[in-house]
Parts: sequence; structure tokens; C-alpha cells
Amino acid sequence: MDERCSIEITLYRAVLFDMDGVITNTTPLHFEAWKRAFGQHGIDVQRMDVYLREGMTSDMMAAEIAREKGKELSKEDMKKIVEYKTKVFNELVMEQAKAYDGVPATLGMLRNNGIKLALVTGSRRGSVSAVLRKVGLEGAFDIIIGAEDVTKGKPDPEPYLVAMNKLDIPALDCVVVENAPPGIRAAKAAKVGFVIAIASTLDTSYLQDADGIHSSFVDLEQCLARQFEARPGRAIM
Repeated sequence: MDERCSIEITLYRAVLFDMDGVITNTTPLHFEAWKRAFGQHGIDVQRMDVYLREGMTSDMMAAEIAREKGKELSKEDMKKIVEYKTKVFNELVMEQAKAYDGVPATLGMLRNNGIKLALVTGSRRGSVSAVLRKVGLEGAFDIIIGAEDVTKGKPDPEPYLVAMNKLDIPALDCVVVENAPPGIRAAKAAKVGFVIAIASTLDTSYLQDADGIHSSFVDLEQCLARQFEARPGRAIM
């Protein structure tokens, strides 16, 4: 793990981004939605219950939180929790969702330098569409992989394997940008060329399995821009 600008971005052909906590400020919105949904069943959800599992599918996260809290819930109750959580989250998105500073410029910079872009998230497609619409990033990615596109979510490598297959780009030619342990483990298991972690929601101590750590998306943007600027004949903006 390196907290400096250690990636050589010009060696890669694709960058695969997680959504919540990487390109958008929506991880706290997920927490609030889970807190309200589980609260209806008398279960208190803490911030770290959600942040450490960020990237998992809703069904997987709900099951893990219930198990950790020692609660046995029926399939019907679990379904209601996930559905209510999704409803609350989508409402919060319309009020509060934003892209992090540096995201639009970075996506444009990568695309203008011939690098493919993928969004690989544990969120459901309806939520993904709502978020991207709200933050002005519709059409920003070559492909989007959501919860409905896989049978196993992060930390299983399947989401990234599916994305790389759709891009038709080998794993070693891909970079993944994540912000939580499940996504980092998924990327590592998929054997991608380089894994970047953004310390947007968790302390760097939780992100040590990444190949590089950046304090913010702006920090990553500046790192990549310096590398493109140093390469003759490459477009920047």
C-alpha cells in the first residue's frame, strides 16, 4: 500500500469505479436509510455497520447486519426492510446527492486520454440511475454493473469480472477505485492491475489492502493530471 501518487495511469486501458463514497457523497444517505428501515423492527444500526460493508448488495448487507445484531428475521421482514431502505434512499438522493469535487473533470480527462470507464456498484439499477441523474453524470460511463447484473456481490470478484468481460479488457489492464474493504477485496480477487482507495468514509487503516490510497477524489484527480501532463502527445482535458 502506498499513500503517494504511485499509479502509472498511462499503462492502463480502463478504470472501474465504485459509486457510493467514491464518485458520490451517498454513503451517509445509505446509512440513514438503513437506520430508518431497521429501526422499524427495533434494530439499532450504527454508521460503521454500513460503512464497513459499503459495496455489498442490499440483500447481502441486510442479512449481514441482522446476523451481526443477533436478530432472526423472516424473509418477508427482510424484503420489507430492503424495500423501505431503497425508498428512503431514493428520497434522500433527490435532496442531498452530489458528485465529489473533481469527479466530472477526472472522468473527462480519462476518457479524452482513451481510457474506458465503468461503474461497478452494489446498488440497484433504479437507485444508480436516480443518483447519476441527480449529480449530472448520466452517460458518463461506458458500462454500468449493478446488483441485478450479478449473482454474488462484493467482496466476491464477480461484479468486476463481469465488468471487465463487458469491456473486453484484461484484468491487468484495469484500475479499480474503491472506498471500503468489500470492494477492495473484490478487486484484488479479480486480479486487476491496480487498486486505488479513496479515504472518503473510512480511516486509511481500513484501506491498507489497496495498492494506493488518496485522501480525496481531488487528490486522485491531481495525481492523474500530473501523469498525463508528463506524457508527450497525450490529451489532458
